[in-house]
Amino acid sequence: MGKSTNLITQKVGSFYFIAELIIDLDLNYDNATTDHCGNCTACIDACPTEAIVAPYVVDGSKCISYFTIELKEAIPMELKGKMDDWVFGCDVCQDVCPWNRFSKPHKEPLFNPNPELLSFSKKDWEEITAETFAKVFKNSAVKRTKLKGLERNIKFIQIP
Repeated sequence: MGKSTNLITQKVGSFYFIAELIIDLDLNYDNATTDHCGNCTACIDACPTEAIVAPYVVDGSKCISYFTIELKEAIPMELKGKMDDWVFGCDVCQDVCPWNRFSKPHKEPLFNPNPELLSFSKKDWEEITAETFAKVFKNSAVKRTKLKGLERNIKFIQIP
């Protein structure tokens, strides 16, 4: 685990999905891994909301992902100017992690964004309709925040 609390491997960094297999086979366990972070504090230093409160400790209630996905109320105004243009989740800690220089693009077509989404203009985002939201995010985790939450997030990052 990295100081950002994301799982990290030296071969691919932290950009991957975790899965679990439920099987009835006896398996040999591997050994615990070593600390891959050393003296690096890139994720701690870069966290826009200081949600990484200590190495290997994240205060989820300070994380942009919490505010843009899980929070159902208004985003606290003290976060104004700290969220950049994140309207759903945040990957800053992963973006700055040196181990992610080894990450490779996925080859799974089901993980590709809806092509319509990639052509969205700023106006499209600001004027998104329920119909467009349902269509573009049909099979997406963005549905977790619902249209109302996405609209709130978009408006929040635009407030001067």
